[in-house]
Amino acid sequence: MSDMELIRLWVNGKSPRNRRFSWQAANHFRVFVAKPLAQVTLTDVETFAAAMRARKLPPRFYQQTLVALKSLFAFGQQTKILPATLPLHRWPVRGGNRSKRLRFQLSWGFLICLCFFLVGRMTPRLWGQSVSAESSPAPKRQQEVAALNSPDKGEDNIDRDRSPETATLNSPESIQDSRLDSIAPELRVKAFLDTIAAAEGTASPDGYRIQYTGTKFVSFQDHPREMRCGRRYGKKLCSDAAGRYQFLSTTWDRFAKKFGVRDFSPENQDLMAIELIREKGALEDIEAGRLESAVRKLAYIWPSFRRYGGSVESSMPKLEAMYLQNLGIYRQGLVVSN
Repeated sequence: MSDMELIRLWVNGKSPRNRRFSWQAANHFRVFVAKPLAQVTLTDVETFAAAMRARKLPPRFYQQTLVALKSLFAFGQQTKILPATLPLHRWPVRGGNRSKRLRFQLSWGFLICLCFFLVGRMTPRLWGQSVSAESSPAPKRQQEVAALNSPDKGEDNIDRDRSPETATLNSPESIQDSRLDSIAPELRVKAFLDTIAAAEGTASPDGYRIQYTGTKFVSFQDHPREMRCGRRYGKKLCSDAAGRYQFLSTTWDRFAKKFGVRDFSPENQDLMAIELIREKGALEDIEAGRLESAVRKLAYIWPSFRRYGGSVESSMPKLEAMYLQNLGIYRQGLVVSN
């Protein structure tokens, strides 16, 4: 993957208000170092930071630029597109915000003390008002009683006074949604795994055996670790991704070591995919039915989430349709089993 494609993929994961700044910061740095990002050293970053200080740029702009670049290289290392040779823990981001953070903490402390003071002053008054309110008789709802007792307009009043929320709860769409909400969290996770497979092109019965480029490996004894090359985005791309969730060997080895997994069986592929989702903080979103939030957190793990139009926004209708279809299958199975 070229540097421009890496930057574009990284920028797509940013919020809309930060994309332009992130894009400009990455391209300014790329032009400054005049070398591939994979060859950038800590000295190059420090030189770039010194050049910004020499130009007497605003401290906030200086800090935000270095933070954005650190995010870019962290993203590249996490996705294995860039080598992990650049020590991110030594990134030259100064503690210029420490004084601002201290002022912020002091301001909050002052506001909290002020709130306690005001609450202490207002509590006796509020208590006196509540006591007087409880001792006074409640007003009679004569108008509502008259409306309900009216022989010719009571029914119309009931229909007219029905709140939008009540009407929505009684609609067929809300009944269908409530049925979907009744599905257990583990079934939502299964439907999401099926959606990943559909986006990756591994939803077939042999999906657990598929490698990058569509070839199939034979044994589940271990990750196949075979580098395959094909064309993507108009350029040649090589990868050893394999399995239903297209695990890279480096990702698989990390999780296999962590959880003591000894083979590449379909069961372990499912379990490791769930653990990868949990690691990225998206499992709770899936279990709660927050599909778009989960997709955004995992779009850089599975770039196929952007395949339907080039972005998460354009792909969400298609992904949601696939997810609901998978969820409907499990819901039918749940109804039959019950």
